[in-house]
Amino acid sequence: MTATEDTGTVRFDGKVYVVTGAARGLGAAYARLLASRGASVVMNDLGASMEGSGRDLSAIRAAVDEVTAAGGIAVANGADITSADGPDSIVAAALENFGRLDGVINNAGIITTQDFAALTPEEIQQQLNVHLFGSLAVTRAAWSALTESKGSVVFTTSAGMLGSSFTIAYNIAKASVYGLVRSLATVAEPLGVRVNAVMPGAETRMQGTAVDGRSGTGDAQALLSADNAAPMAAWLVHPDCRVNGQMFTSGRGHVARVIMATGSGYSNRDMSLEGIAGNFDLVSDVSNPTIETTLEDYRTRNFSRWGE
Repeated sequence: MTATEDTGTVRFDGKVYVVTGAARGLGAAYARLLASRGASVVMNDLGASMEGSGRDLSAIRAAVDEVTAAGGIAVANGADITSADGPDSIVAAALENFGRLDGVINNAGIITTQDFAALTPEEIQQQLNVHLFGSLAVTRAAWSALTESKGSVVFTTSAGMLGSSFTIAYNIAKASVYGLVRSLATVAEPLGVRVNAVMPGAETRMQGTAVDGRSGTGDAQALLSADNAAPMAAWLVHPDCRVNGQMFTSGRGHVARVIMATGSGYSNRDMSLEGIAGNFDLVSDVSNPTIETTLEDYRTRNFSRWGE
């Protein structure tokens, strides 16, 4: 399959979106892009540090001012997505200001670095509270409105879930978000709602904390910018985009679907330890993978292997 040129301007006129973590970086880029294409945006950000402490609403106000100065429509919201009433207030801001809600981009996040030997359950819980439970709470608060508008949700995962030794608590939380996306997509489909995920990469203050951040100037800086990563998330919340339950990389001039897949494997009705040991090359072979979709499909394929 070959790439094609753009076929026309993609617009979001009359649509309303919530973007969390919208004061800086990726969230601000998502909001700017949506607003520049005609959407009205509720830009939410508590203004906490990257580690999740403190509160400063000046950044989200400045980000909203930037959007409106460019001719876009946006309002600021400083609610904490992990608080009892924060998610409801975010959704209320959309409904009270714009009368509807068409999509949510769950971008808010925190990050910490730690050595595995010193990692505590409290540090893991802190990451889960924001990335998993906070995003889930905002989505649940928005669900009724999204069901009405046949809207969409984007969650944010991270390449850290593939393995990184410096941000283990963060990686655990991001991996859990993918499980949420896969399951929630099965709930959303019969309602006409779509749920997907982005795995973005951009030079932001959080990316710098994740050790492998890079910087550049000129063309390189533009390539690494959050604006370069924004179009994928925006497309996923556009009504013409009909995918559901999928995850996509985005950033540095490249977008692609990320899949979970199973290799062809080794089969033996009378499975034994020796059989696995002697055929481990087949067990490990992923040259002809099957993309996993749902639990039901996985079970059907594997449990019917012997015709029973």
